[in-house]
Amino acid sequence: MPCEQSAYASVGARHVSAEGCQFVVEREMPAKGERFAFHVDGRVAVTGTVRWVVSDRIGFAFDRLIDREMQTALLARSQGFRGIEIYPVSGA
Repeated sequence: MPCEQSAYASVGARHVSAEGCQFVVEREMPAKGERFAFHVDGRVAVTGTVRWVVSDRIGFAFDRLIDREMQTALLARSQGFRGIEIYPVSGA
């Protein structure tokens, strides 16, 4: 994950599937079409696109399918207050 830039927001994942998830966002909402990346516990970075925005939630479509292990890790990381930091993706 790019260390030279600050995280856009800390999010919590809900309704995770191989194709995408819902994120609960704790700051200014991103716009539909914006691209972000995140990683969970040292795993390979996941990139994707915001598909919809409603209230404090966004629909996030992954660029590539994620496996069951990553889905489980994403949900586990979202429990409590730890959250996941998302970073803007440029030039995509």
